[in-house]
Amino acid sequence: MASDADTIIGLHERHANAWERNRGGELILEKHWMDRFAAQLPAGGSVLDIGCGTGQPIARHLLERGFAVTGIDASPTLIAKCCDRFTDAQWTVADM
Repeated sequence: MASDADTIIGLHERHANAWERNRGGELILEKHWMDRFAAQLPAGGSVLDIGCGTGQPIARHLLERGFAVTGIDASPTLIAKCCDRFTDAQWTVADM
């Protein structure tokens, strides 16, 4: 029998492409909060993005502002998308 964690991870993996289509690549409601967060970081600082998904739009927003980003997500499909798009960041398949 699968654990609850395995069930959730499997769900994310099965719906990874739909998540990407529906989420889109732009900051919408969270832009104000992301700008406030980034303003608190030292220039060139590092961010751990837990549950990074495709890296868009959150990690991309931080990378474009010169921050180092390490992202983790339990979905190999989503991490593969991050690796393809953002080669200057570190991406790891892991459960948060």
